[in-house]
Amino acid sequence: MKRNRLIPLSLVVSALASGTILADEHTQSKIDSLESRLNALQKQVDGNNLDSLSKLHLAGYSNVDFIAGSDNQEDGFTNARFAPIFHFQFSDRVLFEGELEIETDEDGETEIAVEYSTIDLILNDYVALVAGKFLSPIGQFRQNVHPSWINKLPTAPVGFGHGGAAPLSDLGLQLRGGIPLSGSMRANYATYVSNGPTLVVDVDDGDIEMEMETEAATSNADGNMVYGGRFGFLPIPEIELGLSGAIGKIGVAEEHAVSELSAGEPDRDYTVIGVDAIYNWSTLQLRGEFIQQSVGSDSGSTIAGGAATGDLDFTTWYVQAAYRLPDTKWEGVVRYGDLDTPNEDANRSQWSAGINYLFANNVILKAAYTVDNFDASGIDEDNRVNVQLAYGF
Repeated sequence: MKRNRLIPLSLVVSALASGTILADEHTQSKIDSLESRLNALQKQVDGNNLDSLSKLHLAGYSNVDFIAGSDNQEDGFTNARFAPIFHFQFSDRVLFEGELEIETDEDGETEIAVEYSTIDLILNDYVALVAGKFLSPIGQFRQNVHPSWINKLPTAPVGFGHGGAAPLSDLGLQLRGGIPLSGSMRANYATYVSNGPTLVVDVDDGDIEMEMETEAATSNADGNMVYGGRFGFLPIPEIELGLSGAIGKIGVAEEHAVSELSAGEPDRDYTVIGVDAIYNWSTLQLRGEFIQQSVGSDSGSTIAGGAATGDLDFTTWYVQAAYRLPDTKWEGVVRYGDLDTPNEDANRSQWSAGINYLFANNVILKAAYTVDNFDASGIDEDNRVNVQLAYGF
């Protein structure tokens, strides 16, 4: 009788053991299948670069402006700008950079422009090859200071904006990087080749206006290239001294049609020289720049009745001091600058004095009083108050 009872029990144990083995095999099969599917999915992700979302970085800035008291403009809000900056790192040595400027114009329309767009190849720790539209490396302001949350006044220095004397952007190739020197000394550099600017000559009711169109264009109607760069030297971390220059030939156009040069007008020699300096000590910052673009003479010039045959110089400079009261959010700024071009009506000196309140290092409310003293005797000085709220992210 005992033996008969043991037989069913042994069968049960055997069945349970077999079931367990089968269950383990089934579970392992599921695990193997899941691993296989995960591996296939990972290959698909790698192939589609879906993991690159983690390498996309969005930065930028925004500002709103207000003006009052100007003789040349009615009181009111004058600007609403949003400038997103995109960084996309494809690999350790390939990077895309781009900035859009989105603004509301005087008619309420939205304007969208590419401020710069480049593909950067990191060749080594000291050299990067930059291709595309890039901010001009001539001087400091344009490439490093022009974002509204970095600029310590609501406006750019006279001559450093559109229609001024300082180059804005270029389309071409650039080599740039930094070099460690002895001890704490450092150096940085940028060299480039680009399509270069165009001399624009406009004639309106007998008035002749000459302007350097230095915004990068995809046309290069004269077929010439401009070569230039900047070298910066930091003897100590608080001081940077810069020397910039460019040389080449440029074409001459009428009425800002830079893609269609004036027929029969000879190309002109073109040179640029610039110096800049910055000093940071505690909460004090001192900076200054000088830039001159020169166009050589040509007796064969016939545009505007030969008014542009001689040498033409476009010169601008400024000095600026900013001091933040220690352990406060208040900052004072003063700046003086000058613009000298072949256009007498545009030439002027400018001084500004402002007070800033920093809600944070990247959120700044700025108010400044600015005076433009025009060189032409028939133009009254323009006094105004500029207010700007700027945010960098």
